[in-house]
Amino acid sequence: MQQFGFLTSVPQSALLPGIALNGSFRFRRGQAEFLARLAKAFSAGERNCLGVFVPGYGKTITALSSFLVARSLSIAQKLVIFVPRGNLRDQYADPQELALLMRSLGAPPLTFCVADSEKKFLQHLSTDVIVTTYQYASGRGGSDALRQFCSRARCMFVFDEVHHLSLDGTWATKIKQFPFSCSVALSGTPMRSDNKSIFGVPLEVREDEGGKLTQFYKPLHEVLLRDAHAEGGILKRVQAHVIDYAVKLKNTETGAIVEITLSKLAEAQQNGAEIDAFLTRKKLRFHDVYLDSLLSPAFERFAEKRAEFAAHKTGEKQHQMLIIAMSNLHAAAILDFVQKQFPTYRSARIGQDVGETERAALLREYRAGTIDVMVQVDMIGEGTDIKPISVIVKADLVRALSKTMQQLFRGMRYYAPFGSEGNVCDVYTSNDSEVVQILEWLTSEEQIGVSLAEGTHGGGKSRVKVPLGQEEWELVSVEQHETESHGLELHNGALQHIPLDIKRGRGRPRTRPETMFIVNNDREAVEQAVEQAARERELRQECSELTMKLTKVLPRESLNGHSSAFMLVHTASVQRFGKPPEQMTTQELLHKREWLRRCIKERQVG
Repeated sequence: MQQFGFLTSVPQSALLPGIALNGSFRFRRGQAEFLARLAKAFSAGERNCLGVFVPGYGKTITALSSFLVARSLSIAQKLVIFVPRGNLRDQYADPQELALLMRSLGAPPLTFCVADSEKKFLQHLSTDVIVTTYQYASGRGGSDALRQFCSRARCMFVFDEVHHLSLDGTWATKIKQFPFSCSVALSGTPMRSDNKSIFGVPLEVREDEGGKLTQFYKPLHEVLLRDAHAEGGILKRVQAHVIDYAVKLKNTETGAIVEITLSKLAEAQQNGAEIDAFLTRKKLRFHDVYLDSLLSPAFERFAEKRAEFAAHKTGEKQHQMLIIAMSNLHAAAILDFVQKQFPTYRSARIGQDVGETERAALLREYRAGTIDVMVQVDMIGEGTDIKPISVIVKADLVRALSKTMQQLFRGMRYYAPFGSEGNVCDVYTSNDSEVVQILEWLTSEEQIGVSLAEGTHGGGKSRVKVPLGQEEWELVSVEQHETESHGLELHNGALQHIPLDIKRGRGRPRTRPETMFIVNNDREAVEQAVEQAARERELRQECSELTMKLTKVLPRESLNGHSSAFMLVHTASVQRFGKPPEQMTTQELLHKREWLRRCIKERQVG
């Protein structure tokens, strides 16, 4: 649990009430900054605070240190830490380790208890620190036991992974009935894909130029991805491999044939009258070509990584792979494909349809490293700390930022035995969702962090529901269209994000201009590049929405031989601007937006 970092430009631990670091123990920079601000906020009368830390940054240490600050200021006498069930096992299950940490922080002897049953809870009502789960505390027995515990002394509450705690949810409804003197909410992603407010998180309301009011979380301190990369030893770097497909669709009523790539299909996802894109993508993910094109390069990279890391010499765990499926049926199909095509690796799957006993046993084996590849459906989330995971195949349809980030973080935890060069998480996904944009953002944060680490400057949208089409379409064929990988490379002191490998069809190389971010030694320039990329993504999304509106107002007789209104608009756009939208500059996208608005007004493509 020991964390080592730097305390330059942040308050020394001697100035933090209740904390006196022993031996070689040191806070990370963000931990020390948060605790200093927490002491100031508590002294000023604030009682509910939020800390945002990327996974792997040490929320357990921050939680216990926060209690020592509150205890020293006579705000709280006891601590209750609420965690998701998985975190209880991975992060808080060893009282001896927690006691050792407290001694490193200079705390007096304190008693600990992990309470996951009513009997155990009631036996430890005099304990100083109780760690329990949201699930247990919200149940009948847990609720009664916790109420008794809180009535005996002033309690501080820590809400770990607080994004689980929606304001109107069952857990929050129960927990807010308990008396507590202060609270600290901790999360790496304090947002929900359903956009619901979160209990225990301070918020502020901002008004934009149009008068629209939006809520934003208000942390005391936030450790960004770029900060973690700048400190080093916290996160793996990310290398994205995006695979595009050419699909052929046939209308079962009219016999019309549409050929389109997934990247273009994503632009048509709201046009349910033309193509039921959601249904098409679901069918696609069971197709042998889809599975082979996505999994084969992932396993090839997996084999390379395992060959490079001689685990038998170090005695450490080998690289592991995580495959994220969209359903239990899909996971079963993927596992069958993996076991037939890649039998040298031990693979398994877990899902709600796998019995709890078997599921727990398989997860234990995966943690121990005896299972190489795990196929799962939403069963390995935050709190599941399996650091050797270094290859992730994302084959599901989840696009929400918070959920996707939690999925990808399962493979981003730094694993020291791999060394600096070996700490890379390879992510494989298909090019038909906003996941590609999230991967671009992850890479840009990494770039900024690397730039900061070199000493140059010191120290989401929710998933869109697609309506069913008015016409029935079936998937006729699938071909691999293109695979694109990206990485980081240094050029004369500047960090450049370049396509490492671009293949088309059956692996034939294809040249393409380098169009990704270029990061130099000027942080302002770096942030401007990131902001410009974000602006371009917004414009592309807006153009996509305008395209969908246009297809709905065009008269059928205007198709002029095109198989669909979408294909008519797409073809006209490429002819007019000379390039597809993903290659357009900001200015070109602005021109396209105005052109689409005019076409909608005139109800024709002109």
